[in-house]
Amino acid sequence: MTFMKKHAAKARVLGIVTLAGLGLGACATYDDDFAAINTRLDGLDARVQAASQSAESANNAAQSAASEARTAATQASNANQRLDALETRVNEMETMPARTPRG
Repeated sequence: MTFMKKHAAKARVLGIVTLAGLGLGACATYDDDFAAINTRLDGLDARVQAASQSAESANNAAQSAASEARTAATQASNANQRLDALETRVNEMETMPARTPRG
């Protein structure tokens, strides 16, 4: 056999091994990229969860404040009604004729 024929099989094997090595090397690079992306996604997910909890807290506080405002409005309305009733009675007393003292 000639020199070329003897080493042709070795050259093919070497080529296949080189291509496989490059392919696996590329996979390792993608694995690193995916790991970096996953790390960023995990960080973003944590921030979204924190923002969601903060928004829920703010919503609960707003609902509580709205309830307290409704209660205060009801109390103010009741106080105004009582004041109107007292004003009517005072006006009646002021317009009554003077009483003559006894005795």
